[in-house]
Amino acid sequence: MDKKILSDYFSEKTLIHFKPQQGLSERYHLRALDVTLACKLTHVYGKYHLAMLHRQLAMSEGKTTYQEAERQAEMMNQMTLFHSSPSDFLHTQDESTDESIDTYKEYKQLLEEYSDEQFVPSVVEQFCKMVYEDDDHFIFFKPFCNLYFSVYADALLWYQQGKIDYDEFCMQF
Repeated sequence: MDKKILSDYFSEKTLIHFKPQQGLSERYHLRALDVTLACKLTHVYGKYHLAMLHRQLAMSEGKTTYQEAERQAEMMNQMTLFHSSPSDFLHTQDESTDESIDTYKEYKQLLEEYSDEQFVPSVVEQFCKMVYEDDDHFIFFKPFCNLYFSVYADALLWYQQGKIDYDEFCMQF
């Protein structure tokens, strides 16, 4: 693999930090690229999943009652670190449509932003669609992609790009 691609792929701060601790062998670089690709896929799939969920909400004819919204908020508060209120689950069809369009635009922007030799947008789009439609093999990836995995993926990508330092990166975990 071309060393220029590897050295340009990560920020200088990231490369300096790992030199004394791990050494930058070719094997380490390849693993780092694999992890980076996994983080990008996680981040992009999370946006795709949210866009499709908002789309389903916009297309559904059923309206959520306040009692159902309270139950959903309580369940989310128990499962995640984020606080939810019933109003977070009460939306009009127009709001859901707008949210779906906005999230889909973010998804497309990420596809363009991450595009490189390892991250081919057309292949990633197929991946997202396959994961979203497959209910048998991605049971744990799908829900956690929007909860925990995306937080970890963001932290790793920010660290590799030099947007956060090592201590802040460690605090994310």
